[in-house]
Amino acid sequence: MMMKKLIPAAAVLLLGLALTGCASDPSSPSAELVQKIETARTPTDHEALAKYYVGEAASSRERASDHRKLAKTYQAVSGRAQHGTPTGLGGTASATAYHNSLASQDENNATAYDGLATEHRNMAKASKP
Repeated sequence: MMMKKLIPAAAVLLLGLALTGCASDPSSPSAELVQKIETARTPTDHEALAKYYVGEAASSRERASDHRKLAKTYQAVSGRAQHGTPTGLGGTASATAYHNSLASQDENNATAYDGLATEHRNMAKASKP
């Protein structure tokens, strides 16, 4: 009985954490980043930007992984609901699709960040010290 009460509570907690994580826009550049890009002239400047984008790619991949895990959780919750086990959640199929969509977006962002890192490494090689 205790386990049946924990499953809906855990799913609600996961949903809350997911929505909190989605509340900020990671693609919105800071004023500091814009300034670093505008003033980048040396190999060191471009290598620092490449390192930043490598970190952003890793963060995006981590978010994608988290969203894939949430999608699987919702899929499992949805499967239990279809087999007559009460879950306390409605619309789990749409939540699964939502998290799969966010995971795909994050994976695409990671690829784009990888490309930006490569561009800055190339600019570092081409620029004068």
